Amino acid sequence: MLRVFASWRGYFRVNKICVVTSKAATYYAIVSRMRKAGLPFSSVLPGADRGDCILIITSASETGQFGGLVLALEDLDENPGVFKGQLLSRLSEGGDALLVGVDPGIRIGLAVFYGETSLEYSTFDSAARLSLRVGAFMHGVPARRFVIRIGNGYPAMAAKLAELLRLEAPDAVIEMVDESGTSARRVRMRGIQGDQGAAAKIAFRKGEVVNPRSPRPHV
Repeated sequence: MLRVFASWRGYFRVNKICVVTSKAATYYAIVSRMRKAGLPFSSVLPGADRGDCILIITSASETGQFGGLVLALEDLDENPGVFKGQLLSRLSEGGDALLVGVDPGIRIGLAVFYGETSLEYSTFDSAARLSLRVGAFMHGVPARRFVIRIGNGYPAMAAKLAELLRLEAPDAVIEMVDESGTSARRVRMRGIQGDQGAAAKIAFRKGEVVNPRSPRPHV
């Protein structure tokens, strides 16, 4: 099984995701999504040597032309983070965990990771919109296990988020995490807002499970 490490940029220097299609519209659509997801890729002409391609992305009607790992644009999500997670999941055969960190507050920070690779940092002003975004990752990205960790700094909001996320992602383990030391003023991550950085810290800090009936174990 291929293993996608946190240092995936170095991994992709010698192993390529290749865009291979004879359809101009499909090509530009794939390239646009790859760039938004921040994933390196190579453009390969149909019929050219594909020996160093570890994954091919093409149109649904062209997938039958290729062996090995191939994905159709039509089967991939338009959200850049979900799209990125789908590609990494395919490369690792779904062998990593999907980790979600949530930092409650007036602005709700969200950080999503596949294994140790970041998929999305974002901020929401609505618990409902955040839960829908988390649900898109849970339903769209195959993973070995799903874990949602919520900071406990705002207990009432944290409880509300836990309930919404339990409904949106019933297969996920939901944990309440002691968020001391993750506050926005203490978190410094280049290009990342404070609440998003706090959510990233929360994602990797084990907490107390609040939905013990879930079949998924701890990470």
